[in-house]
Amino acid sequence: MRPCLARQIREAIPAMPPVPSPHAHRTSVALWLLACLLWLGGCATPPASSRDPHTVARQRILGIAERLVGTPYVLGGESPDGVDCSGLVQYAYRQAGIRVPRTTVEQFQAGQFQRQVLPGDLLFFRTDASGGISHVGIYAGQGQMIHASSSSGQVRKVSLGQRYWQQRMVGGATFLGIGNPPVTRRGSATDSPNG
Repeated sequence: MRPCLARQIREAIPAMPPVPSPHAHRTSVALWLLACLLWLGGCATPPASSRDPHTVARQRILGIAERLVGTPYVLGGESPDGVDCSGLVQYAYRQAGIRVPRTTVEQFQAGQFQRQVLPGDLLFFRTDASGGISHVGIYAGQGQMIHASSSSGQVRKVSLGQRYWQQRMVGGATFLGIGNPPVTRRGSATDSPNG
């Protein structure tokens, strides 16, 4: 428990007076703990749906991307017949009513940089020898992403806990709420990984 939170609890709930009988003491402790839990419940973070005005769009994007899992990888593809990584993003977003650029680099440059992504946001990677942004996926929540994999030849849902993705991740971006002033991105799409 954070020190300031513990202090706030102590100040908000008076110290328990001494209680003579063991049964009364247990009851008193239980009531005191219940009061603490109820007080802490008021500090709980609201669910994502009440904080994020784009929840419905995020759900639509993910639903569309989920339905494309197993779709063949086709270089330049942007339909349920076949997609590449940026084509998957463009198709899922377009079906949700959101326009995004076609290529991975254009998506990286046009998106609003996010230090912490939410489901439906985009994740960008450096996966080839060029050192530039070369791959994009849709964050699915719970440490997973949906992406069109050229190596497996299909759209897949994968864990971001895999070392391969962790070593190549550049960052995340969103196109939801893009009307807000963007956070300045450090570097460009072609900077080196440590750039």
